[in-house]
Order: sequence, then structure tokens, then C-alpha cells
Amino acid sequence: MLTFPPDIYPTQCDWRLVHRTRAFRNPYNNQVQTLSLPGAYWQAQLTFANLSRTQGAALHAFVASMQGMAGRVKLHDHAIINPAYGGAPVVSGSGQAGKQLNVIGCLPGAFLPAGHYVQVNSQLLVLTADAVADAGGACSLVFEPALRNAPANGAAIVVDKPSATMMFSDDNQGMRRSSKRLVLSSVSLSFVEDIYS
Repeated sequence: MLTFPPDIYPTQCDWRLVHRTRAFRNPYNNQVQTLSLPGAYWQAQLTFANLSRTQGAALHAFVASMQGMAGRVKLHDHAIINPAYGGAPVVSGSGQAGKQLNVIGCLPGAFLPAGHYVQVNSQLLVLTADAVADAGGACSLVFEPALRNAPANGAAIVVDKPSATMMFSDDNQGMRRSSKRLVLSSVSLSFVEDIYS
């Protein structure tokens, strides 16, 4: 598992959750039925502009180390950073599945607002409802997508820079040199989640 250069930040960060659905349209009355399939995954496109030669070299080394689609990297959404948090949330109860998870070890009161991320096992999840802990530190997280694997009782919930395991979306990722001496031309890197990691 590679590490993304920690001191290089994208100038544009586009993250999206891709759901797998199928639509069936009745040819006689145009009625549509939809089917939701498992296997939702994250896509990300990071754009970097006007990198210094030092930053460009570090990013170039990272891209080369990925070996096209063969490499894997833990990547977080640079555009949404969770607020500082002092609790130590963990899973409360075994065998939990679906799109809701009971946790304990939270600070009483607000935990995280909707739209922020948590990581359970190696899966990145986005909260679809505000998470508020009771006086005992218990909380229920509601999120997308559904859990792929039931976490163990006591498994840690990652709140600080929760990440997904990502790979390049194709082998055609890289950098172009600029004609300027001190900067590289802007570069965009496209990632897709490896949901079986």
C-alpha cells in the first residue's frame, strides 16, 4: 500500500460515490422501474496546478510507484476535513450490516454532521444524517454506501482523515512538463476505489 505525498494538496478535488442501478422502461406506457445493486464505489479526480519542481518530482515519483492500475493507495477527500475530535469511537455489537452502525466511545453531544466521512475497517462511508451521541457516548451512524463486511465488536471508527483504498482508473496517468523553468503544467489524476481490498 503506497502513501500519497502528505505535503501536496490538490487545487481541485472531485469525489463522488457511484451507485450501481439498473432502469427498466415499459415500452407501452413509459413507466420506469429501478433496481439498486450492491457494489457502490468511490471515484476521485485530483487536479494539481503550478507545482514547484520539488513538489512535481515527489508527485512524479508517486505516479511511477503506482505502476499504473497495479498500485493501491489510501486516499482521503481533501475537500472535506472532519472537525477535531477527542473521543475514541468503536463499534458497539457484532454482526451489524446495512447502512446503520451503533458505536460507543463518543463524546456526549454532537459527533459528526451529515456529509462528513468515517472509515470502518477499510471502507469509506459518508454520513447521511447528523450523528449525535447520548450522555453515555453511544451513537448511531447512518451512512452510504452499505457496509460490505460486518465489523467486529470493538473495531475502531476512523475519524481523522478517513480513507478509501484507491487505484488509478486507467494506466494513462502521468505528468507533462511545462515550458516554464520553475513549474510543471497542471496535472489531473483519476482514481477509482478497489472495493475488494
